[in-house]
Amino acid sequence: MSWLRQALERILVAIDGSKQSEKIVEYSCQLAAKMSSSIILTYVSRDPEFMEDYVEIQGRTLNRKAAKSVELAESVTTKLAEKVEASGIPYEVLLETGDPAEKIVQNAAEKKVAMIVIGLKGLHGIDKIMSLGSVARKVIETSPCPVVVVTGS
Repeated sequence: MSWLRQALERILVAIDGSKQSEKIVEYSCQLAAKMSSSIILTYVSRDPEFMEDYVEIQGRTLNRKAAKSVELAESVTTKLAEKVEASGIPYEVLLETGDPAEKIVQNAAEKKVAMIVIGLKGLHGIDKIMSLGSVARKVIETSPCPVVVVTGS
């Protein structure tokens, strides 16, 4: 039963820098407070295309597109982590690169979280045509745990 208690202590919160990310974090903080849980704030950047123009950031050599992706991820997570910290909820931040849905589900399984909180739609324009964003849909279909979908902008 210790794995169950451990799982109930964590909520994976998937953010992407969209306007909805703030609402997702606010909802997750309320939920975590009620459940006495911590938050795993997760940002997954799609694999950037490789270019020959490299730069170095914090001891890592990255191409310029990857560097911009890292800067965006750090900017988004820092801003939203401050909101979580202000609420007094314990948290950790995961920055990943790859397929967002796959990484979210993989991290949820590895961390044995109680649930995933994700937005209805993300940053990509094609998602606006559909009633459910492609990342959210894939997470719901493959998640090892319950998924809470936050609606609205």
